[in-house]
Amino acid sequence: MTTETDTAAQQADAFMAGKKKADDTAFMLGRVLAEMGIKVGDVDSWPLLTGRASLSGEPSVYLGTVPLPTARKLINALVFAESRRRNPPEQCDCRYDA
Repeated sequence: MTTETDTAAQQADAFMAGKKKADDTAFMLGRVLAEMGIKVGDVDSWPLLTGRASLSGEPSVYLGTVPLPTARKLINALVFAESRRRNPPEQCDCRYDA
């Protein structure tokens, strides 16, 4: 049987592991948004993006409130990416020799 101290230590370890995973995910999402020209931390662009974890260690990312123009830009990018995935451009093996 585990003692209460062992149980608390296991919960703390699970929380910290989940928090690290969530922070890593939030960081990578922030990098992707930056590549799209969306600045995290800017009130007019994307005010808040943080990694969180439950006491059980389940990671999550809190996106905060996103302004409508930023949400539209992100939606358009996702729709474009999905359409390219479904219908990739024709591969042309043509050579232009002038």
